[in-house]
Amino acid sequence: MHELNFVDDTFDLKLASEYNLSIQVGLDGFSFSILDIVRKRYIALRHIPLIVGKLQFLTKKIEAIFDQEEKLNASYQSVTILYSTNKATLLPKTYSSSELVEKIAGLTNDINKNEDISVNDLPGFNQQLIFSYPKELMTLLNRKYTEFNFKHKSVPLLAATVDQRNEKKNSLLINFEKKYIRMIAIKDMQINLFNSFYFKNESDFLYYTLNICHTLQIDPERDELLIGGYVADDSSYIRQLKKYVSNVHFLKPPDDFYYSNTFDKIQKHQFVSLLNSYQCG
Repeated sequence: MHELNFVDDTFDLKLASEYNLSIQVGLDGFSFSILDIVRKRYIALRHIPLIVGKLQFLTKKIEAIFDQEEKLNASYQSVTILYSTNKATLLPKTYSSSELVEKIAGLTNDINKNEDISVNDLPGFNQQLIFSYPKELMTLLNRKYTEFNFKHKSVPLLAATVDQRNEKKNSLLINFEKKYIRMIAIKDMQINLFNSFYFKNESDFLYYTLNICHTLQIDPERDELLIGGYVADDSSYIRQLKKYVSNVHFLKPPDDFYYSNTFDKIQKHQFVSLLNSYQCG
């Protein structure tokens, strides 16, 4: 995705104490949005693509963005940070011991000595999400902001899915990242699948999607697929998918808020996690 920068005419940095700042960061890129809490209106959205080969270089890239972007250095009423990584695992809430959580995280993903583990509850589900993040990144964020909510990108994404899905149907969420797709399957208000798959082309994408549908008995004629992330609504991926699945819908940002007219130039399903993060704060 190319660089984006939209700012509403009403934006005023001197009013930052009335705004919420939401930041989404990962190897895929750096994005942020600003919400005027009083007027319930999103008034700024920025996306900066990143070329980062290895995780240890991410924090330096982010620090350079903080140094250059004035909007990131104001004193906001609230701040939410979303971290995007496929090094995430779903666990029952009964696994509450921090020692056990760290051990499971190390078994399911390659966690190095420069990373820490975070745990997020998933409202409405008897499950939690554990994921790793760079220690340097947290040090930088603590230096920039006195207080902030730190969550995995999937938390607001899943909340949007639950809010918008048809409860009478099984749902498969497909969120496009730069190099992989995140798939979350919900059947009878239970998460049956939480996984990511690397893909290079439409054939890879269709193979994983149709195989998951077959394995989990998701009916391509009756059930629904919900789409979010870095994919255009008219892309070849979506066109191919619609040949096999009848109910394909794009996730929408929360309808509890207004959006600057400048946002009309973007496809909002690409930033559902970011635009839904304030409600999950």
